[in-house]
Amino acid sequence: MLSALLLAAGVGAAFPSAGVYRYTAMMSGENIGSWSVNVTQDASHAQIDENSNASVMGLQVSATASLVLGPDLDPLRYTGTYHTPMQSPNVSIDVTANEATASGAMTSQPRHLTLAAGTNHFVVVEPGLLAGLFALPAQLAAWKETTVTWITPATAQAQTLRVGTPPSSSRPSDVPASDALLSVEHPIAVTIWYDPATLVPDEIGVPSQNAVLRRQR
Repeated sequence: MLSALLLAAGVGAAFPSAGVYRYTAMMSGENIGSWSVNVTQDASHAQIDENSNASVMGLQVSATASLVLGPDLDPLRYTGTYHTPMQSPNVSIDVTANEATASGAMTSQPRHLTLAAGTNHFVVVEPGLLAGLFALPAQLAAWKETTVTWITPATAQAQTLRVGTPPSSSRPSDVPASDALLSVEHPIAVTIWYDPATLVPDEIGVPSQNAVLRRQR
């Protein structure tokens, strides 16, 4: 299966196959909206295009985002447009091997970010959105890393992402028995159950928010 995955992917590292992946968002057990990503690939890039829509405490929010990855799955560029009843900010991140330029929703000028001490790679993850978390199992598997630098586009800030020992909590009933668990412990606890053969996340949870994204099949 892994060899087939590698051959199917345009990029050099194993990555989920091209296609559309849809998720239902739950918060405190209530359906709040839908998230989807469209994965495309060519000989040197993988791209994740996201569309997300939700109703949170009576407020309609939505987002579109695009994350472009290089052949080794390092992020190259992220762009996003976020819509709330009050504003519709645009964000962007441009990444090179050792630094990134970030224009966030909460910054008046671009910020220059560098790798955190002891890390070799950036990841781009917008809390509450899917694209960066969707790519994370494949990225960490390709790099064989447990610590990377997490860039948050909205705030244009960087901090250390650290993977911890998976908790002893039981597997959710709707997660396939063959799924593996990726457990992020810092800067915020996130659990990602994913298919180790395809690297596609089946369930993403943020315990502190009582929030879950479940893949639709």
